[in-house]
Amino acid sequence: MYSTIKNKIFKIIYIILFSTYFSSAHDLSLEESFNHVLKNNDGLKASKLNIDKAKKIKDATNMLYFPNIDIIGNYTYISDPMILDVNIPVNFPNISGINHSLHISSNNLAYGVISIMYPIYTGGKRLSTSNIARLNIDDANFLFQLKKINLFENLVKNYYGLILNIEILKTLIDVENGHKAHLENAIQLERNGQIAKLEYLSAQVAYDKAKNKTLEAKDSLEIALLSFKTILQDEYITNNVKVIGNGVVNLNLTSSLEISKKELENIDSYKQKVLNAYPMLKSIETKKLQANELKNIEFSNFLPTIGLYGGYFFKDNNLLLNKIIPNWNIGIMARFSILDNNGRIFRYQASKIAQNEANHLYSQAKQDILLLTETTYKEVLSAKDSYLNLSSSLELAKENLRLQEEAFKNGMNDSAKVSDARNMLSGVIIELKRAEYKYIIALAKLCALSNDINSFYTFY
Repeated sequence: MYSTIKNKIFKIIYIILFSTYFSSAHDLSLEESFNHVLKNNDGLKASKLNIDKAKKIKDATNMLYFPNIDIIGNYTYISDPMILDVNIPVNFPNISGINHSLHISSNNLAYGVISIMYPIYTGGKRLSTSNIARLNIDDANFLFQLKKINLFENLVKNYYGLILNIEILKTLIDVENGHKAHLENAIQLERNGQIAKLEYLSAQVAYDKAKNKTLEAKDSLEIALLSFKTILQDEYITNNVKVIGNGVVNLNLTSSLEISKKELENIDSYKQKVLNAYPMLKSIETKKLQANELKNIEFSNFLPTIGLYGGYFFKDNNLLLNKIIPNWNIGIMARFSILDNNGRIFRYQASKIAQNEANHLYSQAKQDILLLTETTYKEVLSAKDSYLNLSSSLELAKENLRLQEEAFKNGMNDSAKVSDARNMLSGVIIELKRAEYKYIIALAKLCALSNDINSFYTFY
């Protein structure tokens, strides 16, 4: 009685734990997965901080239009105080003889100055510096967008790669079970003397090879799952996800591995989108604009600098020297360098070369990205055509296997042909799945090049 109650309790606990373990499975679409990646990826967070840093540097350049205000304090100790001896001889016209000493200063000299300097004209250097800082913000944003679409491409590869490996494993398990049933049938026929032992051994070899392929598929699935966990970076979702049996438990990938019925736009439309929006191309274009601003900065070294200045002195007016020094001053200053040791002519020439270099880089990048767009577009169409062409082979492979098995049972065929027919069927199924995978990967890349991730979701 006690043991019966104990067994029932253990059974109830096991059911509760089992149901809890498997009820924690997460339904996860590609879009939901991408939202998790955007939330958790440290590289993307670093790119966002790079934007914030560029904004702070831009704020710093705004201060170039403010005056420089300095407080200067000075203390000097001199060996002897400054004394002015006044000695006028007695025979000096209209003045009787004078012999007197004036104490101009003491041994301690101290004063303070508030100095103000405000540049009026700098040859455009301030404006170009501010423009470069603004372009740095744009560049940081483009790099952030590039990081985002690269993550999207990687996620698509890992998300659908995981689905592909699950489908391949299921297919190979079905093949293994088919070879097992064929082996059992061959054993029975061999015992009844209907087939030679060689046929039974051939079926055994085919079954063993099928088991090895299944084990390889499981290893590939383990690696695919690890890659998906790594890019998702969300332990709450992936903590209990494991490869068990013919798939993955505690995770249900809801996006399907299939060819979309939606047709692509024409190639020219995608090319125009890429030219208008691809972040890497926009980043190189920004570098071209920055090179032009750097050239302007170097040219400003040949122009004069004009500014206002002023100052107020804090001093001890008990000393004659300090009384001579004015309390404040104000003025305008102009500086024009005739010759300097910074090699400004060579630096200006280098900036013009850098500008030409940026122009050539942009031109080459434009050609490369258009070629990549056209290649990717054709990859999408090629994968779709490959899938449609293979679809007709699927029915043929199924019918061929059915006929080969029927002939083997009737003693009209050998075991090798049955194994070949089953392997051919599994090969066609796997090729169909891989064609679907190639189609999705190429489509995701095409949308990423257009910097339009949301357009990918419209295909499914």
